Formats: sequence, C-alpha cells, structure tokens
Amino acid sequence: MKTVQVSSSSISEVGFGNGTLEITFTNGKTYQYFNVPEETFEEMIASDSVGKFFNSVIRNNYSSIKLN
Repeated sequence: MKTVQVSSSSISEVGFGNGTLEITFTNGKTYQYFNVPEETFEEMIASDSVGKFFNSVIRNNYSSIKLN
C-alpha cells in the first residue's frame, strides 16, 4: 500500500492499494474505503484541502470499515 503523509487538520495519513483507500485521522482512528479509483486517491493528495476533498468525495460515497 502506498502511504502519504498529508498536511491537514483532520487527516494525518492517506494510503492506497488495490482499490482500497486507507485514511488515518489526526485523532488516531483509521478507516478503509473500498472500490476507490486510483485517480481519486491522486486527486485527494493533490488537492488544496485534503479534509474538504474527503468530506465531499469520499465520505458517504464508498463503503468503509473502521480498523481501530
């Protein structure tokens, strides 16, 4: 899984591999989102606001599980 540290007040790290987007929030909780296109991951890490991108594009649009 490719993992990237991001500059965000709510998200600390974003990872991607085989259609799974893994997001670690600054509160330490990690979630996996499934069937996410790789280009969506690339757009997220390149966006001006990773948190806003997550809220508008990822959250509530992909099935997910909480890892911890």
